[in-house]
Amino acid sequence: MDKLDQILNETSLSTQEVTKLIKNKYDENDIINIINSQNNEIARLKTKYKNSKLSNEELIKNELKDYMSVLINLINNQYGNLIPNDRLNKLNSMLINDSIEIINDEKDSHDISANSKTGKIIVNLAKLGKNENNPKPDIYRQMAVANGSLPHELFHIIIQMLKPEEIADERMIINMSNGEIITCRGMVGFMLNEGFAEKFSAEVCKNNNLYYQMAPQYLSYVDLCNYIMENYPQINKSTIFSLDESDVINCLNKEEKEKYYQAELISYAIRHKGKNIQDIKSTRIEKLEIDYSQFSQDTLNELQNYYLNKNNKLKETSMLSYDKKQL
Repeated sequence: MDKLDQILNETSLSTQEVTKLIKNKYDENDIINIINSQNNEIARLKTKYKNSKLSNEELIKNELKDYMSVLINLINNQYGNLIPNDRLNKLNSMLINDSIEIINDEKDSHDISANSKTGKIIVNLAKLGKNENNPKPDIYRQMAVANGSLPHELFHIIIQMLKPEEIADERMIINMSNGEIITCRGMVGFMLNEGFAEKFSAEVCKNNNLYYQMAPQYLSYVDLCNYIMENYPQINKSTIFSLDESDVINCLNKEEKEKYYQAELISYAIRHKGKNIQDIKSTRIEKLEIDYSQFSQDTLNELQNYYLNKNNKLKETSMLSYDKKQL
């Protein structure tokens, strides 16, 4: 089994299987350090808000705003000249606008997520910080979990591998052995989307000694992104903010591309739909035709602006890379 095969094989593991794999991959001291890091963050938050009269909702908003300010200023300093203007403006506007939405929805599967279209962070108190070992976390643990995930969510605002939903021209089709057919439009490339967001957020926090909690279920996606960047130098830190899944996947050779699609569909069925790999009968990607006549002029203008910003920055950063090679 070559390196890519091994990485793609791990993308089909369930979160529980990934957790077991991590225990084998990581030194016990590394795992202890990760746990201690969250405990230290909880202790810091208890001290910071010891005499606070704020509600739980206000506490989380206040804390996330504070940490968001640190992270966004850091992203501007390190990557601001590489990010398309529309995305950078949306990121910076999060410091001015009310960009944190608190919900309490048991039916929503997310604990914290980013809406890259509106530039908002959505925090779900019904799920935040809850697990089998801690079904009723206190507000300080919930804040620590939110802070630990915030870097990843902010990078979703500026790394967008998934195409705008209006023009997603690929549909996942997964046939189950019981006759069920799972279809999904707009999620092709989600392994890259999560992998690059996790990779960059972890690197930024580690390099700047900032609090962060890794997401175990995304580590195989990070390995995949590392493999692509190592083997295809056109996918790099200068260009990544201006690429979508087609730009990246089309760099792969035919065999790698087929393996990627197969692995991603299986990973989607397992991690998003809770299916077992042995129950998946077949998978395929269906190409869709986009009817641009159905869009309003506002939507067309929005899409045009999206690609204009993306392509201008890609051209600019590619020329920058080329110039550096000539020096």
